[in-house]
Amino acid sequence: MNAGVLLRSTPLDDFLNESPSSTDTGELLQRIGLFGSMFGVTVATGLIVFLAVVHRGPQREVTVLLRVIGGAGALMLLGAIVEVAGVAAIGELGWADALTDSTGSAPMMRLLGGLLIVLGLFDHTVPIGAETVEPSDPQAEVRWIPAAASAFGFVGAAIGVLSFWFDGHTVSRGPRAVHSIVNLAHVSAGSVWFGGIVGLVVVGLLRRSRRHSTAPDIIRFSSLATIALIVVTLAGALMTVFVIDGFDDLTGTDWGRILLVKVGAVGVTVAIGAYNHFVVVPALERSDESDMTKRARSTITVEAAVLALVVALTVFLTTASTI
Repeated sequence: MNAGVLLRSTPLDDFLNESPSSTDTGELLQRIGLFGSMFGVTVATGLIVFLAVVHRGPQREVTVLLRVIGGAGALMLLGAIVEVAGVAAIGELGWADALTDSTGSAPMMRLLGGLLIVLGLFDHTVPIGAETVEPSDPQAEVRWIPAAASAFGFVGAAIGVLSFWFDGHTVSRGPRAVHSIVNLAHVSAGSVWFGGIVGLVVVGLLRRSRRHSTAPDIIRFSSLATIALIVVTLAGALMTVFVIDGFDDLTGTDWGRILLVKVGAVGVTVAIGAYNHFVVVPALERSDESDMTKRARSTITVEAAVLALVVALTVFLTTASTI
């Protein structure tokens, strides 16, 4: 046997030939980073709306929710860094080139947005029914005021939502301007829905040991969630029309099959939300029963878990082929 053939077919050569390419590694990093940054964007943005519109409770709860928002901003920042690493690996670019490359513009925006959220939200509250006097009772109900001091945080959330204009199929499929606007509505409404559910879970955990009901917050969020769900559904359907060429794409492509799984997961959350809206909320409005409140907390926790799965599936939809 030829010695040269032996030298060219060593186990080390076989291993190197079978090892993942830089493109495969980059795509994996990009998906991992996108999950982190997308999770951070939706939770942070939705929780800001939840705090400003829905939540009423003790000062301690506001402080905890703001810390959760800060954590989501940090996750958004770290995820964006991993995304940039993926872009650099795919294009075999340096970090500076990856940040200025067209494919790096969206993660760069999420990186900046996450940093602004971490640094830019402030704990400014007023008692319910009073606009100028700070609460002296730690158990007094207060509401968070989205004051000018938190402007950087608001801008960071807006940048995070707008970043999805510049990646995924929004760039490559359908009329760009219309697709971008529809995508903005989809991401914004989805953030309000997911972030609000996360907010209810956090508040429920904080109030469990103090026997303080979450019913008022659940009732206030119900109407907001219904509007968000309608917008998510309509915008998602329109975006699907932009992306697919025909109904065969729903079963004949990776993108279509992932979309069907996502639709199923969303259907589960819709069923849970409908149960809460038509059964739990009316019961809570009639009488704040502890058993019904516990049931609402349980269903909301399940809904949050399923929505986290929806975010993961959305990451694959953003990066999966439509061919």
